[in-house]
Amino acid sequence: MTNARLLLNDGDVPSGRPRIDIAAELQLRIGRLKQDFYNAGTGRVDYPALRNSPGFAEYCGCCRLLQEYDLLNLKTTQEKTAFWINLYNSLIIHGIIALDVRQTVKEIYDFFGHISYRIGVGDYSADEIEHGILRGNRRPPYGLFHPLAEDDPRMAYRVLELDPRIHFALVCGSSSCPPINYYVAAKLDEQLEMAAENFINGPEVEVFPEQKRLKLSPLFKWYKADFGGLRGVLEMLARYRKNPIEAAFLLETGTRIKVEWREYDWSLNS
Repeated sequence: MTNARLLLNDGDVPSGRPRIDIAAELQLRIGRLKQDFYNAGTGRVDYPALRNSPGFAEYCGCCRLLQEYDLLNLKTTQEKTAFWINLYNSLIIHGIIALDVRQTVKEIYDFFGHISYRIGVGDYSADEIEHGILRGNRRPPYGLFHPLAEDDPRMAYRVLELDPRIHFALVCGSSSCPPINYYVAAKLDEQLEMAAENFINGPEVEVFPEQKRLKLSPLFKWYKADFGGLRGVLEMLARYRKNPIEAAFLLETGTRIKVEWREYDWSLNS
Protein backbone atom coordinates (compact mmCIF):
# COMPACT_ATOMS: atom_id res chain seq x y z
CA MET A 1 0.00 0.00 0.00
CA THR A 2 1.37 3.42 -0.90
CA ASN A 3 2.44 5.90 1.72
CA ALA A 4 1.78 8.89 -0.57
CA ARG A 5 -0.06 11.66 1.18
CA LEU A 6 -3.75 12.22 0.73
CA LEU A 7 -4.48 15.94 0.63
CA LEU A 8 -8.05 16.19 1.86
CA ASN A 9 -8.64 19.86 1.04
CA ASP A 10 -7.22 19.70 -2.47
CA GLY A 11 -9.09 21.45 -5.25
CA ASP A 12 -10.08 24.92 -6.30
CA VAL A 13 -10.73 27.47 -3.61
CA PRO A 14 -14.40 28.54 -3.73
CA SER A 15 -14.67 31.84 -5.59
CA GLY A 16 -17.07 34.71 -5.28
CA ARG A 17 -17.25 34.43 -1.51
CA PRO A 18 -16.85 37.43 0.77
CA ARG A 19 -13.58 37.57 2.69
CA ILE A 20 -13.99 35.80 6.02
CA ASP A 21 -11.94 34.80 9.04
CA ILE A 22 -11.27 31.26 7.89
CA ALA A 23 -10.27 30.03 11.34
CA ALA A 24 -13.48 31.39 12.86
CA GLU A 25 -15.57 30.00 9.98
CA LEU A 26 -14.02 26.57 10.33
CA GLN A 27 -14.55 26.56 14.07
CA LEU A 28 -18.18 27.54 13.55
CA ARG A 29 -18.72 24.65 11.14
CA ILE A 30 -16.86 22.22 13.40
CA GLY A 31 -19.10 23.32 16.26
CA ARG A 32 -22.23 22.66 14.20
CA LEU A 33 -21.01 19.20 13.16
CA LYS A 34 -20.24 18.37 16.77
CA GLN A 35 -23.71 19.41 17.84
CA ASP A 36 -25.37 17.30 15.15
CA PHE A 37 -23.20 14.19 14.90
CA TYR A 38 -21.05 13.81 18.03
CA ASN A 39 -22.46 12.26 21.19
CA ALA A 40 -20.88 14.19 24.06
CA GLY A 41 -21.88 11.56 26.59
CA THR A 42 -20.27 8.60 24.85
CA GLY A 43 -17.65 10.32 22.71
CA ARG A 44 -19.03 8.55 19.64
CA VAL A 45 -19.32 9.95 16.12
CA ASP A 46 -22.16 9.07 13.74
CA TYR A 47 -19.95 8.68 10.66
CA PRO A 48 -22.62 7.42 8.20
CA ALA A 49 -24.95 10.33 8.92
CA LEU A 50 -22.06 12.80 8.92
CA ARG A 51 -20.72 11.53 5.57
CA ASN A 52 -23.93 12.39 3.69
CA SER A 53 -24.87 15.59 5.50
CA PRO A 54 -25.01 19.06 3.89
CA GLY A 55 -23.04 20.34 6.89
CA PHE A 56 -20.10 18.08 6.11
CA ALA A 57 -20.18 19.12 2.43
CA GLU A 58 -20.06 22.76 3.54
CA TYR A 59 -17.20 21.97 5.91
CA CYS A 60 -15.21 20.35 3.08
CA GLY A 61 -15.71 23.46 0.93
CA CYS A 62 -14.58 25.65 3.80
CA CYS A 63 -11.49 23.47 4.27
CA ARG A 64 -10.27 24.43 0.81
CA LEU A 65 -10.15 28.02 2.01
CA LEU A 66 -7.31 26.96 4.31
CA GLN A 67 -5.09 27.10 1.24
CA GLU A 68 -5.31 30.89 1.52
CA TYR A 69 -5.03 31.10 5.30
CA ASP A 70 -2.11 32.95 6.89
CA LEU A 71 -1.18 31.15 10.11
CA LEU A 72 0.41 34.35 11.39
CA ASN A 73 -3.16 35.43 12.14
CA LEU A 74 -2.93 33.15 15.17
CA LYS A 75 -1.21 35.40 17.70
CA THR A 76 -1.51 33.83 21.14
CA THR A 77 -0.69 30.38 22.45
CA GLN A 78 -4.38 29.90 23.22
CA GLU A 79 -5.41 30.80 19.66
CA LYS A 80 -2.82 28.46 18.18
CA THR A 81 -3.63 25.57 20.51
CA ALA A 82 -7.41 25.76 20.03
CA PHE A 83 -7.05 26.10 16.24
CA TRP A 84 -4.72 23.12 15.88
CA ILE A 85 -6.65 20.84 18.26
CA ASN A 86 -9.88 21.48 16.36
CA LEU A 87 -8.16 21.04 13.01
CA TYR A 88 -6.49 17.79 14.08
CA ASN A 89 -9.77 16.29 15.33
CA SER A 90 -11.59 17.34 12.17
CA LEU A 91 -8.80 16.05 9.92
CA ILE A 92 -9.07 12.65 11.60
CA ILE A 93 -12.83 12.50 11.02
CA HIS A 94 -12.41 13.77 7.45
CA GLY A 95 -9.79 11.07 6.84
CA ILE A 96 -11.97 8.29 8.25
CA ILE A 97 -14.79 9.30 5.91
CA ALA A 98 -12.59 9.88 2.85
CA LEU A 99 -10.80 6.54 3.23
CA ASP A 100 -14.01 4.69 4.15
CA VAL A 101 -12.56 3.32 7.37
CA ARG A 102 -14.95 0.71 8.76
CA GLN A 103 -13.46 -0.83 11.89
CA THR A 104 -10.22 0.93 12.86
CA VAL A 105 -7.80 3.54 11.52
CA LYS A 106 -5.22 0.73 11.58
CA GLU A 107 -6.84 -0.45 8.33
CA ILE A 108 -4.87 2.32 6.61
CA TYR A 109 -1.09 2.08 6.61
CA ASP A 110 0.38 5.12 8.40
CA PHE A 111 -3.05 6.72 8.66
CA PHE A 112 -1.81 9.68 10.72
CA GLY A 113 1.03 10.44 8.32
CA HIS A 114 -1.11 9.78 5.25
CA ILE A 115 -3.92 12.32 5.67
CA SER A 116 -3.19 16.04 5.46
CA TYR A 117 -4.54 19.54 4.92
CA ARG A 118 -2.86 22.33 2.97
CA ILE A 119 -2.72 25.49 5.06
CA GLY A 120 -1.20 28.46 3.31
CA VAL A 121 1.83 27.19 1.40
CA GLY A 122 2.44 24.19 3.66
CA ASP A 123 0.91 20.72 3.99
CA TYR A 124 0.29 19.28 7.46
CA SER A 125 -0.39 15.64 8.22
CA ALA A 126 -2.12 14.62 11.43
CA ASP A 127 1.25 13.48 12.80
CA GLU A 128 2.84 16.82 11.95
CA ILE A 129 0.01 18.73 13.61
CA GLU A 130 0.23 16.67 16.80
CA HIS A 131 3.98 16.21 17.18
CA GLY A 132 5.42 18.99 15.03
CA ILE A 133 3.03 21.81 15.96
CA LEU A 134 1.15 21.09 19.20
CA ARG A 135 4.03 19.25 20.92
CA GLY A 136 6.62 21.78 19.79
CA ASN A 137 8.35 19.42 17.32
CA ARG A 138 8.96 16.57 19.74
CA ARG A 139 9.52 13.06 18.47
CA PRO A 140 6.42 10.83 18.35
CA PRO A 141 6.30 7.82 20.69
CA TYR A 142 8.97 5.33 19.64
CA GLY A 143 9.95 7.61 16.75
CA LEU A 144 13.59 8.27 15.91
CA PHE A 145 13.20 11.65 14.25
CA HIS A 146 11.56 14.99 14.90
CA PRO A 147 8.61 15.60 12.54
CA LEU A 148 9.97 18.87 11.18
CA ALA A 149 13.53 19.77 10.21
CA GLU A 150 15.05 22.78 11.93
CA ASP A 151 14.96 24.77 8.68
CA ASP A 152 11.36 23.79 7.86
CA PRO A 153 9.29 27.00 7.47
CA ARG A 154 6.41 25.29 9.30
CA MET A 155 8.51 25.47 12.48
CA ALA A 156 7.45 29.13 12.76
CA TYR A 157 3.90 28.06 13.61
CA ARG A 158 4.60 25.48 16.32
CA VAL A 159 3.30 25.92 19.85
CA LEU A 160 6.36 26.62 21.98
CA GLU A 161 4.79 25.96 25.39
CA LEU A 162 3.75 22.32 25.53
CA ASP A 163 0.56 21.78 27.51
CA PRO A 164 0.28 18.05 28.34
CA ARG A 165 -3.48 18.44 28.71
CA ILE A 166 -3.70 18.39 24.89
CA HIS A 167 -3.46 14.60 25.16
CA PHE A 168 -6.94 14.62 26.70
CA ALA A 169 -8.29 16.73 23.81
CA LEU A 170 -6.82 15.10 20.70
CA VAL A 171 -9.09 12.41 19.26
CA CYS A 172 -7.52 9.77 17.03
CA GLY A 173 -10.79 8.18 15.98
CA SER A 174 -10.48 5.23 18.37
CA SER A 175 -12.59 4.00 21.27
CA SER A 176 -9.83 4.58 23.84
CA CYS A 177 -9.54 8.25 22.84
CA PRO A 178 -11.04 11.03 24.93
CA PRO A 179 -14.48 12.30 23.87
CA ILE A 180 -14.34 14.84 21.08
CA ASN A 181 -14.93 18.48 21.93
CA TYR A 182 -14.77 21.87 20.23
CA TYR A 183 -12.22 24.29 21.68
CA VAL A 184 -12.17 28.09 21.71
CA ALA A 185 -9.22 30.26 22.68
CA ALA A 186 -11.16 32.35 25.21
CA LYS A 187 -12.17 29.27 27.21
CA LEU A 188 -9.22 27.01 26.43
CA ASP A 189 -7.82 26.64 29.94
CA GLU A 190 -11.25 25.84 31.38
CA GLN A 191 -11.96 23.36 28.58
CA LEU A 192 -8.61 21.58 28.94
CA GLU A 193 -9.14 21.38 32.69
CA MET A 194 -12.48 19.69 32.09
CA ALA A 195 -10.98 17.35 29.49
CA ALA A 196 -8.23 16.29 31.91
CA GLU A 197 -10.68 15.80 34.78
CA ASN A 198 -13.06 13.74 32.68
CA PHE A 199 -10.35 11.49 31.28
CA ILE A 200 -8.55 10.92 34.58
CA ASN A 201 -11.81 10.02 36.31
CA GLY A 202 -12.95 7.82 33.45
CA PRO A 203 -12.45 4.13 32.66
CA GLU A 204 -8.94 4.59 31.30
CA VAL A 205 -7.55 5.28 34.80
CA GLU A 206 -7.91 2.90 37.75
CA VAL A 207 -6.28 3.44 41.15
CA PHE A 208 -5.83 0.68 43.76
CA PRO A 209 -4.29 2.23 46.91
CA GLU A 210 -4.38 -0.98 48.96
CA GLN A 211 -2.34 -2.79 46.31
CA LYS A 212 -0.11 0.19 45.50
CA ARG A 213 -1.10 -0.32 41.91
CA LEU A 214 -2.36 1.69 38.94
CA LYS A 215 -3.92 0.63 35.69
CA LEU A 216 -3.51 3.40 33.13
CA SER A 217 -4.16 4.29 29.53
CA PRO A 218 -0.98 3.87 27.47
CA LEU A 219 -1.26 7.59 26.69
CA PHE A 220 0.60 8.12 29.97
CA LYS A 221 3.35 5.76 28.83
CA TRP A 222 3.66 7.08 25.29
CA TYR A 223 3.83 10.71 26.47
CA LYS A 224 5.40 10.24 29.87
CA ALA A 225 8.09 12.82 29.09
CA ASP A 226 5.40 15.42 28.28
CA PHE A 227 3.92 14.91 31.74
CA GLY A 228 7.30 15.20 33.46
CA GLY A 229 8.15 11.52 33.87
CA LEU A 230 6.40 9.10 36.21
CA ARG A 231 6.46 11.62 39.03
CA GLY A 232 4.70 14.13 36.78
CA VAL A 233 2.12 11.55 35.73
CA LEU A 234 1.31 10.78 39.37
CA GLU A 235 1.03 14.47 40.25
CA MET A 236 -1.34 15.08 37.34
CA LEU A 237 -3.48 12.10 38.31
CA ALA A 238 -3.61 13.35 41.91
CA ARG A 239 -4.52 16.84 40.77
CA TYR A 240 -7.65 15.71 38.95
CA ARG A 241 -8.68 12.50 40.69
CA LYS A 242 -11.91 13.21 42.54
CA ASN A 243 -11.53 10.48 45.16
CA PRO A 244 -9.50 12.16 47.96
CA ILE A 245 -8.09 8.86 49.25
CA GLU A 246 -6.79 7.98 45.81
CA ALA A 247 -5.43 11.48 45.25
CA ALA A 248 -3.54 11.40 48.55
CA PHE A 249 -2.16 7.96 47.74
CA LEU A 250 -0.86 9.16 44.39
CA LEU A 251 1.02 12.03 46.02
CA GLU A 252 2.42 10.02 48.91
CA THR A 253 3.53 6.89 47.12
CA GLY A 254 6.33 8.50 45.14
CA THR A 255 7.42 6.27 42.28
CA ARG A 256 7.20 3.12 44.42
CA ILE A 257 4.11 1.93 42.62
CA LYS A 258 3.21 -0.82 40.19
CA VAL A 259 1.85 0.52 36.91
CA GLU A 260 -0.09 -1.71 34.56
CA TRP A 261 -0.94 -0.49 31.08
CA ARG A 262 -4.37 -0.95 29.62
CA GLU A 263 -4.82 -2.37 26.14
CA TYR A 264 -5.49 0.53 23.75
CA ASP A 265 -8.76 -0.03 21.92
CA TRP A 266 -8.20 1.07 18.33
CA SER A 267 -11.74 0.19 17.22
CA LEU A 268 -13.53 3.10 15.59
CA ASN A 269 -15.32 5.55 17.89
CA SER A 270 -18.53 5.15 15.92
